[in-house]
Amino acid sequence: MSCCSKGFCNFQFPPGPPLTDYSVASLEANYLFLPYGTLLQEEEVVRIWMESGKTKEVIVVGKWPVTFDAKGAHVKARDQELPWQLVALDTGFEYEDIMAWPQHDLFNPTTQPVVLEFKHPIEYKPSLKMRWLELLYKIRNL
Repeated sequence: MSCCSKGFCNFQFPPGPPLTDYSVASLEANYLFLPYGTLLQEEEVVRIWMESGKTKEVIVVGKWPVTFDAKGAHVKARDQELPWQLVALDTGFEYEDIMAWPQHDLFNPTTQPVVLEFKHPIEYKPSLKMRWLELLYKIRNL
């Protein structure tokens, strides 16, 4: 029985920046392997999302076309090799599936696989002192 039959998965994303084509395993993901490419561009603000419906705004800092050979996946446009285990973990794919993507059942030879690299904006987390002062301010203005 699916969780969607009881209405748990029926969610809608709020308006905002565009969503990535695939979900990520965690909202702290730094990479996303997209086997069929994407229209998203570098320096674009996008939202990554999880299957649970949670989203987070990030900035795309790299869009790397992936090439495959006998040894696995490679990104020629980048000066250093991608951490493929981390790419697989963030994407929710198996490492072996990414390395052997041309032999996968869902491989499409007419599309260019890419890896998106994200930069997370700094989130302001108020200190205990700031929370205390905020509470005192609210009490004062009652």
